[in-house]
Amino acid sequence: LAVDIKVLQSALAAIRHARWFEENASQSTVKVLIRLLKDLRIRFPGFEPLTPWILDLLGHYAVMNNPTRQPLALNIAYRRCLQILAAGLFLPGSVGITDPCESGNFRVHTVMTLEQQDMVCYTAQTLVRILSHGGYRKILGQEGDASYLASEMSTWDGVIVTPSEKAYEKPPEKKEGEEEEENQEEPAAGEEEESMETQE
Repeated sequence: LAVDIKVLQSALAAIRHARWFEENASQSTVKVLIRLLKDLRIRFPGFEPLTPWILDLLGHYAVMNNPTRQPLALNIAYRRCLQILAAGLFLPGSVGITDPCESGNFRVHTVMTLEQQDMVCYTAQTLVRILSHGGYRKILGQEGDASYLASEMSTWDGVIVTPSEKAYEKPPEKKEGEEEEENQEEPAAGEEEESMETQE
């Protein structure tokens, strides 16, 4: 019975992730934070590129990665998650979070495209500003659908929050004809002079 090698690799990776989580992320605050992050991902389209494994690592990082090495309170860790995403933790060139289950320094956010990395960042930037002006109930989903907040202006205690705009624009795809034209080399200066001499 032949099984696709990619299926086997993904299954083995899932086992490694489960073992790592059991050993390192069993702290109750981490578990609750990950549930909240998964809920946030469902309600805000800008966070869709974040995989469950990235959310696990992000939750653990936000709670445990601090100078005291003691777990942070849930409300502080939740805000911290949004702040570090907004600061560009998952942008190109960032240190990011290294995958503890892979050899080498594999940064987990590199599975996302550049557009997706930018989208996660600017969505988080908008939510951090809303959170700073008292919009936590909306962000947590206690006051109905809030997905529009990441794309429309909103007012909080007289403060207008304008959604962040994307910084990365995907370059337009070149057509086959355009590529061929660019590949045709222009005649060198010496060759041009020779052709002019022969014409004379």
